[in-house]
Amino acid sequence: GKKKGKKGKKKKEKKDKKKKKGKKKGKKGDGGGDEEEGFKLAPSAFLPAVVESSQQYDDVWKYRDEADNFQQKYDAEIIKEQKRGEVESEIRVQVDDLMRQELKNLKAAIERDKGKKEKSTDCDSALIPLL
Repeated sequence: GKKKGKKGKKKKEKKDKKKKKGKKKGKKGDGGGDEEEGFKLAPSAFLPAVVESSQQYDDVWKYRDEADNFQQKYDAEIIKEQKRGEVESEIRVQVDDLMRQELKNLKAAIERDKGKKEKSTDCDSALIPLL
């Protein structure tokens, strides 16, 4: 009966050693833990353009009913929207220039008013003792 017990122990010890070895291999393979093995793709240079085009399609054409536009005539609303953006940017530049000029004029007027007040307060203080 003693031999049976010994053989059983040896088998268990061998199994335990195998499990320990397996665990060690798993730890070695982990490396840093967060790194994935394999080929990593670089970010695409074309993806933003594709996403933008897809968004533009969704905004303009996705829900538009073109069933009765067999001759593919122009759509006045689309042209108006495009031109509206162009005109708005041109006008914005002109308005910015006008606002800068107006700001300069206001600053100059404030400086002139400060100069007049300082002179008038000097004259008033000189007249007060005479009264």
